[in-house]
Amino acid sequence: MPLLILKILLTLFAIQALVKFFVFFFMGYDERRKQLEKSYGDKTSATKVFDNVILVILLVLVVLLFVSKSMQYISFIAGLYIGATLIQVYFHRFTTPLPPEKSPNPPVSPIKLMSYAIQANPEKPWKEIVFLALLFGWGLYMFATQGFGLFQ
Repeated sequence: MPLLILKILLTLFAIQALVKFFVFFFMGYDERRKQLEKSYGDKTSATKVFDNVILVILLVLVVLLFVSKSMQYISFIAGLYIGATLIQVYFHRFTTPLPPEKSPNPPVSPIKLMSYAIQANPEKPWKEIVFLALLFGWGLYMFATQGFGLFQ
């Protein structure tokens, strides 16, 4: 049962990741900017509650992975390293200062500035986004064919 729950959750997260990539590129800058301003307002963070909740969810996923006895340490460590490094390189693409009209209103924290930079120039980490999309797409294919036995 833990393995089935894990498969379902990971399938949903993979779908969410792919949908997020597509929505991000099809939503115009003005709409993305409006959402940022709504989320941040006059705060330096827009994700404090989400960050705490997602940490618990990630812990649940790791526990399910261990309990289901499907943890393969080499794949897990490789995936952890690849994912963390992809996100690091993704952030490294944003080295150009934002013009004043695209910069956030004070107070400005590093994460707030980064959020505005990403929304202003979503094409900068295109290689990392394509890489992630391909990995999540492959993951969905594997869940559908091997994980849930569909399309056989």
